Amino acid sequence: MYQVQHVDSFSAWSALISDAFVQLRSEQVSRGHFAATLGANMLGDIGLMRITAKPHAVLRTEDLSTSGDGDYYKVSYQLDGHGLLIQDGRETVLSPGDLAIYDTQRPYTLSFDKPASVMVALVPHDQFRLSPQQVGQITAVALKHEHPLAGTVTPLLRHLGNNLAAWDEFGGYSLARNTVDLIATALAGALGGENQADSKAAQRQRITAYIDAHLDEPELDPARIAAAHFISVRSLHALFEHEPRTVAALIRHRRLQQARTLLRDPLLGQVSVQRIGAKVGIPDAAGFSRMFSREFGLTPGRFRQQQAA
Repeated sequence: MYQVQHVDSFSAWSALISDAFVQLRSEQVSRGHFAATLGANMLGDIGLMRITAKPHAVLRTEDLSTSGDGDYYKVSYQLDGHGLLIQDGRETVLSPGDLAIYDTQRPYTLSFDKPASVMVALVPHDQFRLSPQQVGQITAVALKHEHPLAGTVTPLLRHLGNNLAAWDEFGGYSLARNTVDLIATALAGALGGENQADSKAAQRQRITAYIDAHLDEPELDPARIAAAHFISVRSLHALFEHEPRTVAALIRHRRLQQARTLLRDPLLGQVSVQRIGAKVGIPDAAGFSRMFSREFGLTPGRFRQQQAA
């Protein structure tokens, strides 16, 4: 639901942003009257926020980053003014049109020494297509506005920010979900261009993208994936042997993640649970229910009821 809040004191702003995001420590970096506005819309479990504020800084300290109040990536799109983002020993200046990602599980600082406006997407870790290892390579690395990949996603982010109040009525959850996938694609492209030596990671990324593109096909399995990428099944398994999941487990996990996303979508509220299972390549209703329950601790039907409550 869309909400917009305006504050005229720094103490009110400190409380507001900790409620809207994760727990943060705030610092006012200039004297005088402080004012800021936060427009926010939670679309499913993805938050879209537009911030306009006078100079200030926010810090996610070591103790706050380990407090367990949420595992999120924040994707910042600079609209006006400039910001300085610091994380993982890197720092970058964000100019209008620049895009950057940072992780709430690790300390970071984001400061603005002059008035600025920024669009922020708040994305749960398990809803982002890049692995933590991949994201860890590009935190506090700006995707500059002149980069070709920036042009694929930043106009959409600007449009989302300009129309935050409209998305409750016009299917905003699906749009937010697609935007997050597009952000991941753009950042992955920049990552691939800067890390070509890591060919195995790039190959795993391509295979994961292939899995995501064919989730609705029940016959998707390691043999088919290996054939599609011109490698043996043994080589495929070797490629993932040190990853958190085997290939088969990855297929199942991505299917169930996608099923959870579809079950959250209010526009699909009239689509049966069995049909949702079929959409992610699990046509057997009983099997889908068992797998979903093992993964998330409750049946698909009960999960949908909780989301609608």
